[in-house]
Amino acid sequence: MALRTICPHCKKSFTAPEDYRGKRIDCPACARRFILRTEEDIQAVAEKEEAEKKRLVENREKLELIERAEARGQRKAGRPYYEEFQTGVEPVRHYNPKAHSRFSRFRALSDFLVLGAYVELLLVAVGIGLLVYLRITGSIATVTHLLVLSIAWLGLGLSFFLFFKYLGELAFLLADIGDQQNDVVQLLQDIRDNTDSQGT
Repeated sequence: MALRTICPHCKKSFTAPEDYRGKRIDCPACARRFILRTEEDIQAVAEKEEAEKKRLVENREKLELIERAEARGQRKAGRPYYEEFQTGVEPVRHYNPKAHSRFSRFRALSDFLVLGAYVELLLVAVGIGLLVYLRITGSIATVTHLLVLSIAWLGLGLSFFLFFKYLGELAFLLADIGDQQNDVVQLLQDIRDNTDSQGT
């Protein structure tokens, strides 16, 4: 069965054996080589190229829109880009830097530990006040004993304060690192999805 095709160089129409479909042949009119495709194949390739160009333009518009919104501070937390910016065929489906943290428990633990650190400082102040009260009432015999107990209590309290404070900072740092890692993974997923869509 013969296939009807058009030379992409001289635009002459002619027929060729179906066995040559997808292979390089010489045009009988201009003698230039090209891959034999039917008119339907050529139209499908042209439509695919046009859709790809359109997708790239829409993605550029989408990114410009995102950058403008970021610059104005109009992004709303928790909404993924593909819901807020319906401007492209291949939206940014995964990456959303304004989404809620996936490590909220670590952040809550961090807040709890920092709060515990400041409660510890309050307990130190209350303990020193109690020691002074005991000295006034005569329960502590000398000023020397009062100073030794106060310094020991202050040292113990500050040690616990630093312990809780740095543990809280560590939990916050781990949550930040986890969120940044998650952002990188989401960006890589978007790149993979867009690459896969371009390859098909």
